[in-house]
Amino acid sequence: MVMIWLVVIGLIANYLADFITRWFLDTAASTITLEPPTKVLAKKWRDLTAGNEGGVYLGYLERLLYFGAFWEKEPLIVTAWLAFKLASKWNVWTNVIAVPEIVKRTDPLDYLIARRRWGSHLLVTFLVGTLSNLILAYIGVIAMRYVVSLVN
Repeated sequence: MVMIWLVVIGLIANYLADFITRWFLDTAASTITLEPPTKVLAKKWRDLTAGNEGGVYLGYLERLLYFGAFWEKEPLIVTAWLAFKLASKWNVWTNVIAVPEIVKRTDPLDYLIARRRWGSHLLVTFLVGTLSNLILAYIGVIAMRYVVSLVN
């Protein structure tokens, strides 16, 4: 019965940890403005650079995976997931969301600045989200081991 409560507490903590991750992500993302390269492209640029579809759900699952791996002392699970995540992101960034090198009637430097900012934004949110999930899961394992030691 005690183990069931520990699992429930762990799931609730995982849910609450999302607020911390979200704060880190929002803080990091707010440091990079995603200005459109031209006024004409403003709406399309906002549509292109907005959104993080599925990121919240991935964060929950990722923290659970990290928590389980740390709990069972299986670093290979974390390594495998990070390698898979890196390969997936690499594929998406190079093939799916690749933007043209040049946009007609757009100053090349303004466009380069906009692309660089968007790239920085994607990279920062990817790294901050992943790292905060790793840290929160590890802290969760430390806290849960302490609780288990008190119960036993």
